[in-house]
Amino acid sequence: MRREKSVILCVLALVLAAVCGCGRMSAQEPYAGTSGKTYGSDANTKATETDMTARSEKHSDNKLYELTRRRRSVRSYAPEPIDDSVLKEIMKVALTAPSSFGHRPVEYVIVRDRDMIRRIGACKLMGGSQINGAGAVIVVMVRTADKREAEFWIEDGAIASSYILLAAEQYGLGACWVHIRNRRGQRGTSDEEIRALLSVPDGYTVLNLVAIGTKGESKRAYTDADLPMEKVHWDKY
Repeated sequence: MRREKSVILCVLALVLAAVCGCGRMSAQEPYAGTSGKTYGSDANTKATETDMTARSEKHSDNKLYELTRRRRSVRSYAPEPIDDSVLKEIMKVALTAPSSFGHRPVEYVIVRDRDMIRRIGACKLMGGSQINGAGAVIVVMVRTADKREAEFWIEDGAIASSYILLAAEQYGLGACWVHIRNRRGQRGTSDEEIRALLSVPDGYTVLNLVAIGTKGESKRAYTDADLPMEKVHWDKY
C-alpha cells in the first residue's frame, strides 16, 4: 500500500512539474521560430521580419522573383558578342510592356557597332563611358510630338526599359540603365546629340540607354534578408 501511495505521489509530482513548466514557458520564455528568432509571450506579437523572410524563401514557385533577385546592374562586359536572335527575343519582351492609353509611343534603336557605342557614350558628358564594352546598346526613345500620346512618356519608356533589363537577365546577360533625359552632351543635350548621331527624326525624345553584354563581373543575387520589408504597408501606413 505504501509502495502504491509512493508511486501515485511520484506521478502527481511529475504531472504538477510538467504543468508548472508549461506555464512558465508560456508566461516567460519566448518561442524560437524557424529562423532561430523568437516570438514573445503575447499571442498578438507578430513574427519578426527575419521569420517572415525565412518562410517566404520556401515559395520557390515564384519564378519572377527568382529572376528579379538575380538581376543586378552590370557595367563591365566580356568581349563575346550577343546573338541577334537573343536580342530579338529581348525586344519581343519589351514590346509587350504596357503604355498609357495603349498608345505604344516607345521605339528603340539597337546599336551593335562598338565604335558607334563609344560615340553614343560620348554624348553624355558624365557617365556615358560605362556603356563602352557592351555587346549592344538599346536606345529607348519616345514619340513626344503628339502631346496627347506623350502625357506619360517618361513612365512609358521606363516601364519598357524595365522589361528589357529583366529579359536580359533571363538570357544570362548583364545590363544597366544609363540615363539620358536632362543630361548634358558635348555641345547640347545628350538627347539631341544621340538623335543626330542615329538620324532619329524630330518628334522623339531619348529617355535612356540600356547597355547589354556578356557579364564581365559577378554580383551576388539578392536574398529575402536583403529586402526592406518595412517599406511595405498593409491597408494603411
